[in-house]
Amino acid sequence: MRPGNLGRRPFYCPTDQTIYLDTSFFRAVLQQQLGGPSGDFVEPYVIAHEYGHHIQNLLGTMGRVKTQQGPTSDSVRLELQADCYAGMWARSATTTNDATGQALFSSLTDADIQQAIAAATSVGDDRIQERSGGRVNPEQWTHGSAAERVRWFRTGYTQGTLDACDTFGTDNL
Repeated sequence: MRPGNLGRRPFYCPTDQTIYLDTSFFRAVLQQQLGGPSGDFVEPYVIAHEYGHHIQNLLGTMGRVKTQQGPTSDSVRLELQADCYAGMWARSATTTNDATGQALFSSLTDADIQQAIAAATSVGDDRIQERSGGRVNPEQWTHGSAAERVRWFRTGYTQGTLDACDTFGTDNL
């Protein structure tokens, strides 16, 4: 993303344990600048990714981040793990009830999951670098490639365990 639009991106602040979300991000940045999808499940995926960061904060994972850039950096591992946690959430969204006793989602379709995957693809570092007209330089990555983001979301969705989402314990990002 261009530096001027970074303020629009959703983010989790570990200090106050709050997710900040400018809803214009979905249309102005994700769709228009990054060519990402629209759809009913795009926003829940992005928010679930940010909640993934909250889980990382609670588990102490955020404190493990030492390296900030590069294809195997701690920053990339943290982001991919948040995608995996988003997949875990999606897996359980139809069987988890809200405060009123209603399921978070009555059903999730293949189209819903494809929207999450398309969103994950569009925010891969390689795709962002390509869309900005630059060359793909993995040494500048902070969030991982499109393929990695999709793979880790799918891992969380299909396996649904914290152990399966251990991006710090693998060399195979």
